[in-house]
Amino acid sequence: MPASRDGSSPSSRSNVPVHIFTPEYLEYLAERDEPETAPEADTAGPFYVAPHPQGWAVFRQGESLETGHVPVGVFSRKEAALAAAAAMPGTGRRLRYRLSPDPDEHGFPLLLDGVQVGHLRFFDEELLAGLNANDAVLSTPRSLALLLDAAGGLALEHVETIAVARLAGSER
Repeated sequence: MPASRDGSSPSSRSNVPVHIFTPEYLEYLAERDEPETAPEADTAGPFYVAPHPQGWAVFRQGESLETGHVPVGVFSRKEAALAAAAAMPGTGRRLRYRLSPDPDEHGFPLLLDGVQVGHLRFFDEELLAGLNANDAVLSTPRSLALLLDAAGGLALEHVETIAVARLAGSER
């Protein structure tokens, strides 16, 4: 961490600013149309889980109850909060998987970034949503780590057994 001219680090100063943008600048931005990237930026995170009077809260990094922020969500179970924190970055992303509305002799073409990568027998929007959710978690290492944490130790032991069997070529 870089030191200031007086040798202190920025976090040791007593006068940490509350805002880095002036109210006038933020007002100016509020009058403009949001860019195409706004939904992804709003949900990109990173997110973390913290204790809350009603259970477990999901916050964006830099936010907390102590600083007056409202959590993204509050959950009675920690694993639900972890799963939500893992899912949040994917909710604003552009969906990479799509289904062609026009079936061919193999079913409905499945497209990944516009390139056909398979077929589905039916026009299954729930499976499509699951593919896009998995894609989002797999594309964000922090989300994958949160989801693994939510799975718990017993599930991770089974994951290890399955992964080792797959590596050995003896998956059954």
